[in-house]
Amino acid sequence: MEHFFNEGMYFSYTNDLAAYHTKRLKRYIFALPELFGEYRNCTDSESVLHYRNADGRIFVCEPAGILTFQRGKHPHNIWADDILRDPQVRLDITQIEKIARTYFEEIEQMPKEGLHLVGTPQDSEDLFAQLEGNPGYNCRRYDAIVDEARKLTLWPQRFSWEKLVEIRQRIGEKAFNKEFRCMPVRGEEGYINLSTLSRFINSRLRNYEINNPPKLKDTRLVVGGFDIGKKTHPSHLSLFAESQKKLKQIHSKFMDGWDYNDQVDYLRQIIKNFKVQKLFYDNTRAEFEGFQERGELPGEMEGISFTAGSKFSMAAELDQIITAGQIELLDDARQKRQILTVDCDLKAPETQDGHGDAFFSLCLAAHAWHEASGIIIWSP
Repeated sequence: MEHFFNEGMYFSYTNDLAAYHTKRLKRYIFALPELFGEYRNCTDSESVLHYRNADGRIFVCEPAGILTFQRGKHPHNIWADDILRDPQVRLDITQIEKIARTYFEEIEQMPKEGLHLVGTPQDSEDLFAQLEGNPGYNCRRYDAIVDEARKLTLWPQRFSWEKLVEIRQRIGEKAFNKEFRCMPVRGEEGYINLSTLSRFINSRLRNYEINNPPKLKDTRLVVGGFDIGKKTHPSHLSLFAESQKKLKQIHSKFMDGWDYNDQVDYLRQIIKNFKVQKLFYDNTRAEFEGFQERGELPGEMEGISFTAGSKFSMAAELDQIITAGQIELLDDARQKRQILTVDCDLKAPETQDGHGDAFFSLCLAAHAWHEASGIIIWSP
């Protein structure tokens, strides 16, 4: 009540979630007359807070969804509660980035005085991570476990050590880490998490153009994987050169909206120029069957039908290579996003970037390497 008219907005991921919280706030205000008795409710709305005190000063706070709010408002204060999270849906990276842009371009500019944000992180590079590195924000993480060795908890009256142990056993380590330990949701649910992926991205690697292949004097094998997209998804090609018992990515190519004839022409040319020994491609829907029957596919290309068994088998081969530290990836932001979208069930959301295409081209390339080399894994 610092001003005669005090305006606020309460943001959540959706307007319905924000309204749910403001309804609860109104119930608390009603139930605590010793704290709020001097304030009179001035609206019949269940979700809008509108109160007047004895001096005639007014406080108004409306609920709003992060992606659907009405632009142009400039309240005194904003409270943003779990704007990265829908309790039923794990957000894909494209959506996370969209929310971050909305926050920095719109939300951050709106309040005249206070801006407060609280929630569960979704990704190690999401809005919360960006704000933690911003000196203009006062950021705090509240891990439920203060000291595991000494069995100290953040809120012992509510969550004792024994209670947290029981919860962790009941819901599992991954769910416990994201709900109680501030660990990003995507990092806990992805088949390859961000911290692991970041270790194998080499910013010094070059994405060679099709007509300018690398000089591969120390290379024993060049292998690749090609995930064929549907009409609404891109195809993706990954090429690797084996050097010093390690796969180093030398080419990454997304083919958005390409005709199949153009895709085959590109593959023929790159196999010739890069001297590719083996390239596995996704043959689940037999898009290249006609080319194969006419003998128009290079002998180095071999189709693999995706089944639950074959996908998990190839993903396990990729995991072996990653675990042994025998792979280096290009610093390709789109490829990185697509790898991280694939969860432990090998499912991926449909995004503007694709449908986990880069992850599956990597799996196909890993399988091609194992087949071509005749060796499953080298000791690091």
